[in-house]
Amino acid sequence: MRTDHSRRNAAIYGHLHPSIYAVMVGLAVWLMFSVWLFFGGGRTGLPLAVVTIFVVISVLLPAILGRIRSRNRDPAKPRESESLPDWLSGQFETWPGRVAAHEAALEILLPIAAVALGMTIFAVVLHFDLGTMI
Repeated sequence: MRTDHSRRNAAIYGHLHPSIYAVMVGLAVWLMFSVWLFFGGGRTGLPLAVVTIFVVISVLLPAILGRIRSRNRDPAKPRESESLPDWLSGQFETWPGRVAAHEAALEILLPIAAVALGMTIFAVVLHFDLGTMI
């Protein structure tokens, strides 16, 4: 975590940009499909259905809570509508302190992206390995 003087006047956000949520949903769907590709053969239908339900629930819960929050906003408060580049150039408020928003977005998205990419690589290697054995 670095601090420089040019970021002192940057906007401070206590929420994620909606595009970050959209990328998280896309990565969750990618992970779900790569798990289906890797474990899709044989008698794995029920465990795959359970994994799919967990992924759907983990995507739907934040979406539902976000809708509830947006409906219960104070009408006197102006709605913040910043662009993604503006949000990324600002600061993100966390419990231990402020970090650059682009660093926070990277720290949030990197774990699920790494797992989705890794599972896809496993599925592709398994596909080509089983293809040569047949």
